[in-house]
Amino acid sequence: MELVKENVKVNQVACKGTSQVMVDEDIIVPDVKPDILKILQLDAVSCVTGKEVANGKATVNGRVDLKILYIPDSDSEKIKSIITSFDFVQKVDSQQINENMTAVVMSNVDKAEFTLLNSRKLRVKIMVGVDYEVIAAQNVEIAVEAGDSDSAEVLKENVCLQNCIELAEEEFSVKDSLEVPSGQTSIKELLKVDVKISDSEYKTVTDKIVVKGTVGVCVLYNDENCEIQFMEMEIPFTEVFDCADAGDDTICDIDYCVSNVEYEVDEDNDGDRRIVLLDITINAQIKATENVSVDMICDCYEPFMKTQLLKEEVELEEIVSRPSTQNTLREMLETVSGAPGVSGVYDVITKPCITKTQLQRGKLLAEGKIEAYILYLTDSNESPVYSMKKEIPFSHLLECDSTEEDLIPEVKAEVKHTSYNLNVAGEIELRCILAINANIIRRRKIEIINDVVTEQPDNGDKKGIVIYFVQRGDNLWEISKRYAVPRDEVMRFNNMGEADKLEVGNRLFIPSL
Repeated sequence: MELVKENVKVNQVACKGTSQVMVDEDIIVPDVKPDILKILQLDAVSCVTGKEVANGKATVNGRVDLKILYIPDSDSEKIKSIITSFDFVQKVDSQQINENMTAVVMSNVDKAEFTLLNSRKLRVKIMVGVDYEVIAAQNVEIAVEAGDSDSAEVLKENVCLQNCIELAEEEFSVKDSLEVPSGQTSIKELLKVDVKISDSEYKTVTDKIVVKGTVGVCVLYNDENCEIQFMEMEIPFTEVFDCADAGDDTICDIDYCVSNVEYEVDEDNDGDRRIVLLDITINAQIKATENVSVDMICDCYEPFMKTQLLKEEVELEEIVSRPSTQNTLREMLETVSGAPGVSGVYDVITKPCITKTQLQRGKLLAEGKIEAYILYLTDSNESPVYSMKKEIPFSHLLECDSTEEDLIPEVKAEVKHTSYNLNVAGEIELRCILAINANIIRRRKIEIINDVVTEQPDNGDKKGIVIYFVQRGDNLWEISKRYAVPRDEVMRFNNMGEADKLEVGNRLFIPSL
């Protein structure tokens, strides 16, 4: 029997999880910088710079970028900054990993602490969380028809699978210039430049993935009078990536990471230092899939022949549903007791975190919090810049398409956009558009029929009728296959219809060779 097969490319997960790596380093104040009197803020972000997959091991190389704002021990300057970076390496060991696999990795700073050792030296401890998934793209041939046999008995099962279209990384740059707004003083020294991505979306067309988003840029600087100023802008971007076999129904999971930010101050036409030239490098990890429904042959036989099936067991992930929701969270933020008042908000950084997921009666509960870090300018000479942290809890119920047990929810939260408003009372009204997207996964093992071998029975041309008494657990397909008789023939011999059910003890007449 020759089988007609349909090819599906699936992602098999060798290992996935979260690990942590500690970056514990000393920072020496550069010779050109004044002594530290007081540290105002330590800002740490991380990115993955390289990955290597070998037999039994995946190695992740990354970098932590640090921006430190401090009050100098100087009467002439209000605030200074130290910009530095440290590399880290994290290794994942698993016997399931081999060199033909691909690692999908994201990193995030979970915790950042500092200790001021003296006026020229501080120690930082940064805990970096590394989310990893090592994947093998495997071609699976699924039998769908018995091509060369008109008499073959075939039992089919519909399976829904994820067809892997693309698993890739793309790097692109966003270049622009930011000019000091009219009415603000010119730049003497850049203190820090912060970059974040928001409002991301995608669209798939034939063999292409079109991604769009916004790069938000905030710049903090000192002017010639050592006064602190800031400015901000949003830079829209659109990129088109090649993706063979992509179409309108392609589903993309895209994770963005700002891997490098280069900037310098330039002069305007009047010779004033009022322009910041920006060159931002962004890395996009893309997992493109499509849902395919296949009527797979799960059992078959050739009537009146000995039939042997050659099978292979494959473990697959099946996406049962993809619930999602988007909501706007509002929170009024007040400064803590003893903190200086707000004269202007420099930047708000929001990090969503999922703390609990639970499937319950066709719904997915997703709970978590948004950690909001607000850096603001004050009217205090003692602390001209101040930062505060606020946690905003959230809880949402998402509609699911299945109530089965043993399903696995994979939930990702993303703050699509953040805005704020400073009222006359010095309170900050924060608004976050929170998007929650989930994959409800069923992990299952299926037996794939690779080949069918048939041969003539040993009993020659001897014909007869078998009388069979139905046992507990029997069904008509298994009985018919056991005696290599067409199912319809058994039904005809016993005057059965499709609606008739087998009962324990029923007598069946089965024609056989």
